[in-house]
Amino acid sequence: MSGPWIRQPPERRHDVVAGVLAGAVAVGVGLTVFWLARLLLAREPLGEAGSQPGPGRSDEEGEGV
Repeated sequence: MSGPWIRQPPERRHDVVAGVLAGAVAVGVGLTVFWLARLLLAREPLGEAGSQPGPGRSDEEGEGV
């Protein structure tokens, strides 16, 4: 078991480190949200994409493998 813990007031260095870490987390979250928003907004609606047959598909019997 460790010895008793003596609480000390935080130093300026601790405040700077905490601020840099908080800023890095905020930038990471912001970039992730921006990427997800771009990804979702760039999709084509399913109504348009689903109505066109894809390559290799045929509506007639006897064609294709």
